[in-house]
Amino acid sequence: MNTTHNNAYGIEDTRARKAHQGGMLRPAVVVCVLTLSGIQAEATVILNDTFSDGDHTTQGLPASAHWYSGGPGPNMSVGSDGLTFRDANSGKATALSYFLPTELKVGESLTLSFDYKFAQTATGDNDFMFGLFNSGGEFATKDSINFKKLADYTGYAASGVFGLDPSTEGRAHIEVRDNADADLLAISDYTVGSRHVQSGGATPGEYYTASMQISRTAGGITVESRIGNTEMVQTYSSAMFTKFDTVGIFSNGDTGSFTLDNVKLDYAGAPEPSALFAISLFGMAVFGKMFGRKAKEFFLRTA
Repeated sequence: MNTTHNNAYGIEDTRARKAHQGGMLRPAVVVCVLTLSGIQAEATVILNDTFSDGDHTTQGLPASAHWYSGGPGPNMSVGSDGLTFRDANSGKATALSYFLPTELKVGESLTLSFDYKFAQTATGDNDFMFGLFNSGGEFATKDSINFKKLADYTGYAASGVFGLDPSTEGRAHIEVRDNADADLLAISDYTVGSRHVQSGGATPGEYYTASMQISRTAGGITVESRIGNTEMVQTYSSAMFTKFDTVGIFSNGDTGSFTLDNVKLDYAGAPEPSALFAISLFGMAVFGKMFGRKAKEFFLRTA
């Protein structure tokens, strides 16, 4: 029996022994990979305005932001359902808010999200637009601002319609403002992305969610957006903008009124190098204890 037992791990069974070690090694690799993937990027809430204070003119981030309206007269009010704005005179319902300038490095992202509802459908091009911009220091300082004077803003926006999209080419898209000229709301001052998406239907009076995430990667900028049930993505290796300090949410006014609530902006940083290094050392220590020098060499090759 001793001979039989020894032969199980003898010279003639080298392949079986290696397979056995490999079987032990693979779960350990999985454990380390899962540990690495579990490292969360550092997250910071920049803005989280629920309008529960009944006010839209107090700048006290992250819980409260000062929202500036556009148009010839006052058109904003805060109620139990959020911030409602309208402008029947100019046909625009617009809101801007500012936050501390944030510049994205590789591996970092900004994510804007909010709930919205509208009083009646509007299916024209760019009836609904929102985005993140860099003001270049050209801030609004009062309500009833003329958005045509905000000429130097750069950044990214997403557009859609309030209702069923009647077009065949799709009216939901992502655009980059890389041709600053006169009007922040003029689509002619944006370069519309190549991917157009057919928007799904939306019902007046019901809340929907819109979002935009701007991520910087080694290859450029990726912009992902959602309007209701419509998802879009656009990547940029040129026309790259990485600095932002402005949230803009715009309606063409044809909906009668537009209400937004639960406006949130999050920043996510890249994982700290020290955390990754610590996990690497942990993996080397575990593998070294289990398998010795060969395992360490394996870990270094696959790290």
